[in-house]
Amino acid sequence: MRFKSLLFVLTIIFSSICSSQDYPNHTVRMIVGYPAGSSVDLYTRAISSKLQDGFKQGFIVDNKVGAAGTVAAEAVVHAPGDGYTLLNTASQIVINPFVQKISFDTEKDLIPVAQTLSISYLLLTTPNFPANNLNELVDYVRKNPKKFNYGSYGNGSGPHLAMAMLQKAAGFEVTHVQYRGSGQMLTALMANEIQMAFDTTTATLELIRAGKLKAIAIGGPKVVEVLPTVQPIAQLYSGFNSDGWQGIFAPAGTPGYIIKKLNLGINKIIQGTEFRDLARSRGVTVSALSQVEFADFIKTELKRYEQIVRENNIYLD
Repeated sequence: MRFKSLLFVLTIIFSSICSSQDYPNHTVRMIVGYPAGSSVDLYTRAISSKLQDGFKQGFIVDNKVGAAGTVAAEAVVHAPGDGYTLLNTASQIVINPFVQKISFDTEKDLIPVAQTLSISYLLLTTPNFPANNLNELVDYVRKNPKKFNYGSYGNGSGPHLAMAMLQKAAGFEVTHVQYRGSGQMLTALMANEIQMAFDTTTATLELIRAGKLKAIAIGGPKVVEVLPTVQPIAQLYSGFNSDGWQGIFAPAGTPGYIIKKLNLGINKIIQGTEFRDLARSRGVTVSALSQVEFADFIKTELKRYEQIVRENNIYLD
């Protein structure tokens, strides 16, 4: 009897090892909720190419755009939990549950696999705006209440929440204008239809270098290497943090050995020289966390954004 029990346990262990070695044995689909050319798409393609090389299987990128990443997330939630459908998304995924109606539970229906990047939002203005740092901007806007507009990708988006947080911290008021994405918003900013906005370093660094936009402050708590003279908002308003991030998720039910194998593979890629150089050149920081660390981070982010949405009275359209 003992022999049979031991044989059964050994069979399970052996099967698990073989399964781990077998994955992946066919093409993996990485779903992205943002359009081709976006920062999420850019980094997804860089990672998927390296995963393909490392695992000797296809990793294809599938863009499913809509509802601030929710369309893509829903596609992954309803996919089989077998490791062959993954979601690469942005931090909007921990904001969406509190600003729109979604058909799934982010914490229960998706497994965090690996965080890939931490991305700072920049507070931007037009080049001729009469302020060159955060103190000057706050002072000027306070003296000219309700005269300026700011843009975002939509109600409840990262740039919307970042400006809502800044208005509350600094005690000023500017009018919210919504656009259908970063490109449209930045075009409006350069045309002076709006006078300020938050957006990522990836989307705006070249425009800043070309003198088409002016970086006033950094939303994250640390100075960005490629913009060493631009101060973090937290230096003036303690605790301010509007940092975004990107990460990879799998459907609930995906076996632990697959999650671990993917986490190790992705972390190896993002810590490599080629990916680090790509990220650094765009003012982005690599975030190589264990699967457990990333899962804990997601829980913390969900609680943080629930509080931010509630405190700033942000509602559904």
